[in-house]
Amino acid sequence: MNSKPYINNQETKLLDNILRFIRLLRKSGVKVGNRSSIDTLKSIKILKIGNRKEFYWALFSNLINRNEDKEIFDQCFYLFWQNPKIMEQMFNLLLPQIGNQKAPENKKEKTIKRINDLIQKPSIDKKEDQKDEVVFDAQMSWSNKSTIKSKDFEMMSLDEINVAKQEIKKLLINFNKDKTRRWNKLDNGMKISPKETIKKGLKNNGLINLVYNARFKKNKPLVILIDISGSMESYSRIMLFFSHLLLEHHKNIEVFIFGTKLTKITKLLNNKDVDFALDKIGISVTDWSGGTKIASSIHEFNQKWARRTLTHNQTLLLISDGLERDDENNLATEIKRLSMFTSNLIWLNPLLRYKDFEPKVKSIQTILKRVDRFIPIHNVNSIKHLVEKIL
Repeated sequence: MNSKPYINNQETKLLDNILRFIRLLRKSGVKVGNRSSIDTLKSIKILKIGNRKEFYWALFSNLINRNEDKEIFDQCFYLFWQNPKIMEQMFNLLLPQIGNQKAPENKKEKTIKRINDLIQKPSIDKKEDQKDEVVFDAQMSWSNKSTIKSKDFEMMSLDEINVAKQEIKKLLINFNKDKTRRWNKLDNGMKISPKETIKKGLKNNGLINLVYNARFKKNKPLVILIDISGSMESYSRIMLFFSHLLLEHHKNIEVFIFGTKLTKITKLLNNKDVDFALDKIGISVTDWSGGTKIASSIHEFNQKWARRTLTHNQTLLLISDGLERDDENNLATEIKRLSMFTSNLIWLNPLLRYKDFEPKVKSIQTILKRVDRFIPIHNVNSIKHLVEKIL
């Protein structure tokens, strides 16, 4: 007789709940691979975990690979595993009930909102015979596209951000290109090239085949500086996604990010898989969601990169809220020097989403004196205006 190993029913429920917790992490935007999931289940079965803290670190060490995912993991953990004595009763565990318990007060409200979007109203299984199965899914709410286009990125849920990304993709399908002084030879067109037609006729023993030409088109050279400080977190990720799309349509482009230091990410971002590209950037960059040193970052750009990347007809996009925390360098001197390297300095600031916005902060007033344009960048409509009217 084939004997199967005895598996405790409560232990099976615990492992099932861990799988549901992993699905919740994935719905919240955390990348968890199958290998990590298997390792997590094996470690829980092998390790003799005695308290909630050990259980937390056992899950965290197997499931989280990026520093920026820690905050989301903490929210998911505290909202999912609500029972504070859960590990003392781990083999008496029942399915966790998603109620109204709040996450730790020191976490950011926007992260809590996105987690709650996923688990506050779990979807109901259509089959009545599966009543004990709790499925965690995104809240199935219908959103008007026009509402999405005008909604602030900071106020969007995870599903709304995904819809916004699809709208941004559509904006770049017919990306504008400038005509140059160079000509391209064409077999069909509107303008005949007499010179090329005669040359081709001589090669064909007098047989004349018309040759057409048209102006060669190319994108304007573009440099992007993106602020990744804590106050810009909700916008910098969308701007990195937007920069990745630009790289697919626009070869003459350079992308830099800065928080407390300047980092060039053009090569890291130049990958067909946007998630893979952003993962590589997350590993390479250590100053995510920290302070802002605009003056020192621009100083480094002026010294190392400006002459190599900027030309007389180059457009530079500065994406920042302008809230400076660096007192060591002269911001006025550095922004003046930066404006001399480019003919078109455009400042994209999400603070312009406020109708009553006034540049009262000294750093914002300093930068404003040297920019050519000052426009908002907080929703899909603002990106549409940037693509259609400016780039």
